[in-house]
Amino acid sequence: MRNKRQIEIEDFSNIDKTKGATVERFYNVNPTSGLKQSLGVTLAEFPMRDDPSYGTYTLDMEMADLTKLDRIAIFKQFFPTSGNTNFRILLYGDDKKLYCNEMFMFSDFVLWIYNLTFESAPITLAFKKDDLDAIIMASEDKMVIWTTNYSPYEVTDAPIITSMCMNDGVLFCTLVEPAFKLWYATDLRAENIGKLSSNSGYITLADELGYAKKVIAFNESVYVFRELGISKINFVKNEFSITQVYISRTQILTNTVSACGDVIMFCTKEGLYSFNGVKVTKTDVNIFDILNNFNGNAVAESFKNKYYLALKLDFNDGKTIQCESASYTNNALLVVDTLDYSYELVRGIDIKQLQPVLARDFERMLVIFNTGNVGVVGEIIDTSSNFDVSLPKYWLSGDLVDDYNVKLFTKLIVESDADIKFNLIYDGGTITFTTYQNGINEFCFKILSKQLKLEITSDSESIDVKKAVIDYYEY
Repeated sequence: MRNKRQIEIEDFSNIDKTKGATVERFYNVNPTSGLKQSLGVTLAEFPMRDDPSYGTYTLDMEMADLTKLDRIAIFKQFFPTSGNTNFRILLYGDDKKLYCNEMFMFSDFVLWIYNLTFESAPITLAFKKDDLDAIIMASEDKMVIWTTNYSPYEVTDAPIITSMCMNDGVLFCTLVEPAFKLWYATDLRAENIGKLSSNSGYITLADELGYAKKVIAFNESVYVFRELGISKINFVKNEFSITQVYISRTQILTNTVSACGDVIMFCTKEGLYSFNGVKVTKTDVNIFDILNNFNGNAVAESFKNKYYLALKLDFNDGKTIQCESASYTNNALLVVDTLDYSYELVRGIDIKQLQPVLARDFERMLVIFNTGNVGVVGEIIDTSSNFDVSLPKYWLSGDLVDDYNVKLFTKLIVESDADIKFNLIYDGGTITFTTYQNGINEFCFKILSKQLKLEITSDSESIDVKKAVIDYYEY
């Protein structure tokens, strides 16, 4: 028998690349220089006033008829005459009415505004028009335009808009039909979208990239995300031209496209990609071997250089985590830091929409749900729980040694909280140890095996693993 050796694990994001041992799977933990709890959701709390001492409130839905939320949006309005800025959260649900709550106004009421109804959940775009804040709300049956100092007005003959953006004083829109055209209005008059005039028209996308699915403004340019690629719109002196900048092998998931810091992130069934305006790069985010083929309901938003993607994953481990115990649409939330492409993965929550909020000192990522708490607005929090229910935590290493010679594994030393399970998976089975105290825990055993993996699980509200060391001898 040769000299004793050790496997030391302190970096849980990637154990030791020189040995080829990487993380195989994890969820509901944050794997960095230690293993900590990940993110979760809870009921959203809004500030009563600018001063935190006034406290917070949750939305009072008693005056609303809805039982399920389908869309939320934020509308900031500056009133020149008074100098006041109002922040409104708009809510649309299964009763087809549009509701509103005034943030920072001492009111938790959710009120039906202007008797507005929509037959389907409206998409929204907030922008400036004539130095006034305005918002477009476009659904399958109508368009509503609301400008500061004016009541909303309806446009009933509008086409069905699938996405909108504004760049350099021009409004761009993609439509359900015709889907090979990008419409624009150089005077920002959304009611002219779908009509030919001196200030509105369309650009034909006559190539093999497929339908125009989403238009996005990024770095002073406009990009159209198609079924199978990206086109760039060039606009000089009222003259438009189009350039292909990327061709994809598989379909781009439209609602995963989001500008995040200095890149645009998007997802296909082959992986997660970043686009800097020139080049598309596949990221090293390693979860797409379990990406479900049916991810048409995947959605994403960005917030402070982090990309939040709600999607459906097939973990194939025989477990049912919270929302997975019944019918669900999405079961995972992937959060990627675009500065270094580290990421967290939350499992067990069925998110329908994400909505970032940057309102004065109130900075949150709001969410609504496909299943579970469907009638309330939630928010992303740093506690690994789904409202008041703790999310189970899981981490699995890849192979811990770099060869397949027979070895004798003899000791596990961990520094962690109590009541955390450490499973050693070897050629002949699994052996489990549960930490008995906070701090250093030691376990002695004899395992004769060619290879070893370490699995860590916990049902506790929090988790803190600082280090794991495994002793072994080579024959």
